[in-house]
Amino acid sequence: MLKVTESEIAQELDSYLHQALTQTIVVEHAEREPVVVLSLAEFERLQNVDDQHWADCARKANVEGYADHDHEVRQRLAAAMKDKRLACIRKGLHSH
Repeated sequence: MLKVTESEIAQELDSYLHQALTQTIVVEHAEREPVVVLSLAEFERLQNVDDQHWADCARKANVEGYADHDHEVRQRLAAAMKDKRLACIRKGLHSH
């Protein structure tokens, strides 16, 4: 991954666009969030990965059944509380 400033990319746009065909470019700016320049092929590959992930999730839900929202929230909250309790226990064990 190549990181460049906005002024660098403005001066050498053609060069950076050519480089974006083979590597991701992060354009940094002091007053804004960075942006990413990548090839269309990489963008399409990432979209395919994302589509495959959601298709897998849908297939899994069809097999295992759909959980309702409240049930999902309760499960995640319980898991987070368990993790927090375990972290406190571990912290207590390491402080002695």
